[in-house]
Amino acid sequence: MKAVIMPGFSELIIVVNPTGEVTREGMLSIVMPWLYAPWPGTQERGIIEMTAPGDTLRALLRELSERYRQANVDFELINPKTNDLDFDYDVVVNGKNYVALAGGLDVKLKANDTVKVKVLWRWDG
Repeated sequence: MKAVIMPGFSELIIVVNPTGEVTREGMLSIVMPWLYAPWPGTQERGIIEMTAPGDTLRALLRELSERYRQANVDFELINPKTNDLDFDYDVVVNGKNYVALAGGLDVKLKANDTVKVKVLWRWDG
């Protein structure tokens, strides 16, 4: 699947297989620079394009984790012990939390679906 990623302050906003142009219009200009780490040189444009194997939410999240791992950034979305979303993140598809979707992480994504991957900041040390 094709994914267009727009990093935000503490989240990734992803449009899956977009049928039109994707822009940052209306988004915050404050962005955490580390969110661009796997794609050096894309910060100026603000939009990242990538391809991920498969067509499920899980496949997309695993590909994102792998890209960040290659850039030496700890962004492990799927907990290897539980095979579910790690508690440091929240994922919303088209405005619905992934747990409310039929299939959960294994839901098939379709053209123009919007996925938000939110980093849940913890201050417990």
